[in-house]
Amino acid sequence: MLHILVLSISNATAGQMAHGFMDYFTNERAQIYSAGLEPQSIHTNVIDSMDVVGIDVSDYSSNHINDYQKISFDYIITIGDDIASRIPKTIAEKASIIDFPIANISELNDGNEDTFAKARKKIQAYCEEFIESELKKIEKTKAIKKVKKRLNKKKKKQD
Repeated sequence: MLHILVLSISNATAGQMAHGFMDYFTNERAQIYSAGLEPQSIHTNVIDSMDVVGIDVSDYSSNHINDYQKISFDYIITIGDDIASRIPKTIAEKASIIDFPIANISELNDGNEDTFAKARKKIQAYCEEFIESELKKIEKTKAIKKVKKRLNKKKKKQD
């Protein structure tokens, strides 16, 4: 199973939205986590904004990245400037680090519902594309491995 960490500064707005969408789009085919370098409480507008699209994030928590020292992540998706350089080496050692291309994240902190709706749409599109692309790659790799395994068994029987 894939282990994906969404990492931001506060883990209070965009990171929580991305966590919710990734949970939704993976449909339990991956384990999604979110954390902050300086975690804060989840912004209430995030919960309301995600409710609009039918995703409940009300029980999500804003965790510190160090809470995940023992997890081997496949991907760490960073939201914000200069976050990758601040990831502890023990957490980042095996992960592919991907910078989430969303601008003006700080505007979410003003609490404007329209700003949240625009950000939600961008985050939703990115997460859907990312998960679809990555899961397809993994499923293709697994299928290739199964075929190779069957071919090896046939070859051994023939020998």
